[in-house]
Amino acid sequence: MEAFSTEDRARIAAQGLTVEEVERQAALLRDPPPAVKLLRPCTAGDGVTRIGEEEHAELLALAAEAARAGRLSKFVPASGAASRMFEFLARDPDHPDARRFRDNASSFAFDPGDLPALLALPKGLLPFHRYAGAVRTPFEEHLVEAAATVRDAAGVCRVHVTVPPGHRAAFEAVLEGARPRLEGETGARFEVRFSEQAPSTDTVAIDERGALFRDSEGRLLFRPGGHGALLKNLAESGGDVVLVKNVDNVVPDDLRAPTILWKRLLAGCLVRLERTSTRMRPLRVCGVVRNEGEPGGGPFWVRGPRGETRQIVESAQVDLANPGQAAIFRAATHFNPVDLACSLRDASGRPFDLPRFVDERAVFIAKKTHEGRTLFALERPGLWNGAMALWETVFVEVPKETFAPVKTALDLLRPEHRPRRQT
Repeated sequence: MEAFSTEDRARIAAQGLTVEEVERQAALLRDPPPAVKLLRPCTAGDGVTRIGEEEHAELLALAAEAARAGRLSKFVPASGAASRMFEFLARDPDHPDARRFRDNASSFAFDPGDLPALLALPKGLLPFHRYAGAVRTPFEEHLVEAAATVRDAAGVCRVHVTVPPGHRAAFEAVLEGARPRLEGETGARFEVRFSEQAPSTDTVAIDERGALFRDSEGRLLFRPGGHGALLKNLAESGGDVVLVKNVDNVVPDDLRAPTILWKRLLAGCLVRLERTSTRMRPLRVCGVVRNEGEPGGGPFWVRGPRGETRQIVESAQVDLANPGQAAIFRAATHFNPVDLACSLRDASGRPFDLPRFVDERAVFIAKKTHEGRTLFALERPGLWNGAMALWETVFVEVPKETFAPVKTALDLLRPEHRPRRQT
């Protein structure tokens, strides 16, 4: 067991943590939990539901009823940095990707000549799409999407956006600048709340000897705990039926119809599930797309604390050195695009205590460096992985037209990010 100085204890308390929690995290790092036990992929008819057109009217009516009653809201994790989208430019300037970026400079909604300023932006505030007389950031595109999916009877759209530290004012400025135009175009009224990842969700790391990692001044190092840390933000959003989607998965207006349809259908599926479930646990309906080789996790049947359950599983959770487990993982037929409808209240309308439904051992451990030294970092159970492991889960197949992520700037050259009505 680690010996903590008075300074250590003060630093732990200032972080909003306890010595016991730090010791628990260190124990997980020194003795990592076993890998997820995959049983088989979730496939159509075996864990993945396909919605027929004959069901649309019922599900859309349920979603519309919930929206009018003010039950729906939108939650957008937007803490990522735009700099990751331009990492390919740091490689060989004659690399084909770098040449393609330069050759298509006029096609972007941003000015590539402003690269230093662009690198300092959160991804949510990078101009994505050019329209006649205006450009929109993904944050603004999410507002437009909210107007078509979560608007209540009074026209109010409730949106909660998580932002990186130090950038809240920039998001607020974009909101106030865009509000008159977007509210005029959509007829909606936006109620937007911003939050940051809480310091109490940060985690410790260990060094190569297994001791808690300390910086060059001997202070305990705390690092952001990954997207699973946003469970606290989700719980504190006050939402009832909450639609969750990554900030970069947006499309321009004239390509948005499939997205709107399927967000409403997922919400309708969730409301229908509420009516048939015992609602002893939070509920989620997860849209999944056909697997076409995108990197990331997917839906699987796993053996866990509650027996055989459906889970979203990432490659980092699987023992890929085990040929049988690797074969099951490669056999996935569907991919997780992060397109969720979540029910956060019980049948009496009381919010669930979401931390009670986390698989605390479903952590991620990553090898990193700090000040030139190797460390092993702990990430909390992922928001849609271990953080929701004990939820009641339904997977629904959604069309690929609803999934248009932007991982690098070159993705913005794809047809799904090129509005047909441009200047």
